[in-house]
Amino acid sequence: MGGSTRIGRVFGIDINVHWTFLLLLFFFAMLGYLQSGNLLGAALTTGLILVLFLFVLLHELGHSLVARRLGIEISNITLLPIGGMARMKDLPERALDEVKIAIAGPPVNLVLAAIFYTIAYLGFGVSPFALTDLGAVESSIGSVFAYLGFINFLLAVFNLLPAFPMDGGRVLRGLLSTRMNRVAATDIASTIGQIFAMFFFLFGLLMGNFILALIAVFVWFGAAGEAQMVRQRELTRGLTVSDVMGNKPHTKTFAPYHTFGQVLEEAVHGYQEDFPVVDEEGRLVGMITRAEIFAAAHSPDRFGNVRDLMKTEFPTVWPEAALLEDGARILQESGFSAIPVVEDGELVGMLTVEDVGHAILLRSLPK
Repeated sequence: MGGSTRIGRVFGIDINVHWTFLLLLFFFAMLGYLQSGNLLGAALTTGLILVLFLFVLLHELGHSLVARRLGIEISNITLLPIGGMARMKDLPERALDEVKIAIAGPPVNLVLAAIFYTIAYLGFGVSPFALTDLGAVESSIGSVFAYLGFINFLLAVFNLLPAFPMDGGRVLRGLLSTRMNRVAATDIASTIGQIFAMFFFLFGLLMGNFILALIAVFVWFGAAGEAQMVRQRELTRGLTVSDVMGNKPHTKTFAPYHTFGQVLEEAVHGYQEDFPVVDEEGRLVGMITRAEIFAAAHSPDRFGNVRDLMKTEFPTVWPEAALLEDGARILQESGFSAIPVVEDGELVGMLTVEDVGHAILLRSLPK
């Protein structure tokens, strides 16, 4: 996801934090400071948010480890202000696999809740039912453990609501998919999810809970976005990159020895955004973009030829790759408007955002 920074790796899965998460920490640090009047209050509030998101991370790891056990690769886990997101490279093909993956998160929080409640009760004599909100937490270690148990219980219950794309909504979509096709099941689950989102949003506004209102927005657009993605996936089923890519003869390429003046001339007068760099044998050795060319033209540095400016590390895709699951995914993650299509090290074409869009448009036209 754009704007995310990797902070670690757990069980071979990259853990990313979106930059907006820092805004959340800053907000609660200020809230803690204003309520307590000192830096200790700000630190304690910030620490509580960090602990909460540790629980969210463990929740997402529950999903991820079950998905990997079922043969589905996990790209990363990203922490956002409204929670976490485990990004799978492919959707589960079998409906019941989706149910298994979706249901794996809440039990993690229920186990954590049981552990914290047990520590609070047996170790400090604090009843699990004594706390319902942060304001009720007394200045004792037992109360803190009880509150941590309450947080995990709340996370489990909230995620089990059938509000797609939350866990309960994914379980619903998986169960519906055993009776109907994936698109119809997603449409029903998405509609139910958006109904829940409207309720969350109105309730959040009435109660002054901006976090719940923010979650409502996420649920609404997440449900609509995934419904569209599933529909596109069905429309492009069976299509490969080679079916839609632009052929090499129609792609402007450069050689490493071309001068900077030559590439600048092409960038100014041409329409192509991304330019492959090939050697004398036709092998792809680099990439250079229009934006980089214009930036170099205004830079105090002087570039003599393409070799001085080109990138040597860049994503590629193979001709027989599935269009949406592989080609479009790699294209989106790359940040480029086009990526090279390579076979045996040689450039055979370019896959552009427009290619993917045209393919979906043509498939959606009534036959």
